Amino acid sequence: MKKILTIIFVISMMNIFAQTHDRNMNFTELDTISVSGTAIVVETDSTHLLYFLDENGDGIAEYHLNFGPNWYTPDSSDAVKPVNGESISIVGGLKDSSRMEESTIIVYEINGLFWRDPFFSEWNNMGHRDHKARIHHGRRSSYGFGWKHDKLENITVTGTTLIDTTFYMNHYYLDTNNDSTPDYFLNFGPFWFQPESGAVRPENGEIVEIVGGQIETSMQESVIVVYEINGLLWRDSASIGNHFGGGWLDGNMDSSRTFHSPFDDGDNMKLHSGWNKSHGSGHMDGGFLLPDSLFCQLFEIAPENISNRNGLNVFASYEINMFSSDGINMLMNNNMMMGKKMSLGNNADFNFHYSDMQIEMYAGNESEIVVNAWDDVTESWTTIDATVDTYNNTVTFSSPDVSNLIVLSATKVTNINDNVTNQPTEFTLSQNYPNPFNPSTKISFTLKNNSNVTLSIYNIVGEKVATLINEYKNAGSFTVNFNASQLSSGVYFYELKADANRLVKKMSLLK
Repeated sequence: MKKILTIIFVISMMNIFAQTHDRNMNFTELDTISVSGTAIVVETDSTHLLYFLDENGDGIAEYHLNFGPNWYTPDSSDAVKPVNGESISIVGGLKDSSRMEESTIIVYEINGLFWRDPFFSEWNNMGHRDHKARIHHGRRSSYGFGWKHDKLENITVTGTTLIDTTFYMNHYYLDTNNDSTPDYFLNFGPFWFQPESGAVRPENGEIVEIVGGQIETSMQESVIVVYEINGLLWRDSASIGNHFGGGWLDGNMDSSRTFHSPFDDGDNMKLHSGWNKSHGSGHMDGGFLLPDSLFCQLFEIAPENISNRNGLNVFASYEINMFSSDGINMLMNNNMMMGKKMSLGNNADFNFHYSDMQIEMYAGNESEIVVNAWDDVTESWTTIDATVDTYNNTVTFSSPDVSNLIVLSATKVTNINDNVTNQPTEFTLSQNYPNPFNPSTKISFTLKNNSNVTLSIYNIVGEKVATLINEYKNAGSFTVNFNASQLSSGVYFYELKADANRLVKKMSLLK
């Protein structure tokens, strides 16, 4: 128990500097673990609890359990956090933590009940769907909800931003009545989406004004699809349309129809008259003829939502859904899992758009982009002959086959050209040297991209005591000298911020 108590203070301090980059950690490297034992619950203050697991009954914790923010509860199960001394079973993702001696388990299930899906692509949650359907292992169910959704109602609200950083992608909420619990979920779109207006996602605790479209979903809080933040345009509400980019296909239509993903008009598919005619293919797997009408929907999902990537370095992935008039998704199998395909009576035209950020995140070689579609019959990926335009960041092809899952992959860049070997490839913050120090120390960091940079020093209670850098810097490596002759001995934290990225480290001043 003594070991647990000694880390409470460190965790509390680190929470002050909660990470706000939209992609938090590489969950693909987390091993799923199932453990049972006794819960150890430690109170840090009147509102926050820390959870641990004693696996062998000796009263000492083997794991720290991360259930997310203190206000989080699952939207699709009756699971609750344990009480001290309770016997529990946990399924979660195992992660080494630099903040404590125990390894951390990101909790997915407790006592057989769903708690959270770390890869949940929350930006697609605009129909009556829940987290539980998208289990974190095995093949996933669809994000599609067809035409069954409420209409967006325009709303303007002001409140304090709350960020849940436990997910693979940060989840943003708004507290409008200052009770430190969410009143709205803020849908900013995929974590790689950046508006041209210069607007940025808010930081935890920031007071913001949001203009958006409110919609009721299975989430406990109403969802607001963000149109503006603090007076800056985030996305054009007109591009959403009546069905978030989706719509109906009529078997007797005499013109083409285009459907796009909700957050990028560049991701679209165009279907033409004759799509269901029998003189072409016009059938599902197994030979069933297509119906007279279909509701089409296209989503961009996170690459980690594709559980069967089979070694592909996927940097962009898409889910296509086709609903019959009775609400059945014809691209899902009998077990309600994703992965089927259908053949149309003629070609459909596909256009997919990717950002530089996406391919950089996954270290992809843009000159070697490959398009693959999932074939549920062979249980494998089929390569599609496509045109890749690296100038406009688009991939286009035509095919009569419509697959539920399509991915863009690229071989990983494994070496760097000799003439750019000195260019940093990561955003890093090094441990200060010397440490402990008196009275001066050096702080080094690297910037992968040109950025607005601040380097600040905080004391043990979170008060800023110095700002060493506050300016725009080009990508590169830097070292800054910090003279603490005017400060008293103690523990200090130094925080590096570069645009949306943030890193924090601890140092000790001994006089």
